Amino acid sequence: MAKNKNSRKIDRNKIMDLISRNWPIHVTEVAQGLGLIKGDPIEDKISINLVKYHFDQLAREDKIKVKKIGRCLVAWPTEVEKLRVVHDLIKGL
Repeated sequence: MAKNKNSRKIDRNKIMDLISRNWPIHVTEVAQGLGLIKGDPIEDKISINLVKYHFDQLAREDKIKVKKIGRCLVAWPTEVEKLRVVHDLIKGL
């Protein structure tokens, strides 16, 4: 069991990199991108919850924005949100 836990160690910077390259992105897509989805429903759910934990931490650090759409959790970089606000300001002029 300890071997499985060690194989689930996640580098938060890799998660941020995936989000930055592929936004908006679903938490499951990040888990797949990190190679954590193996086809075992229980282990996959544990891995997705671990990625969700890192989503929450990145959101607290204001590095990403997250939105829950139904049962889906989607994330995008904060820089993109800032660009959207600037675009809205320019569009309003």
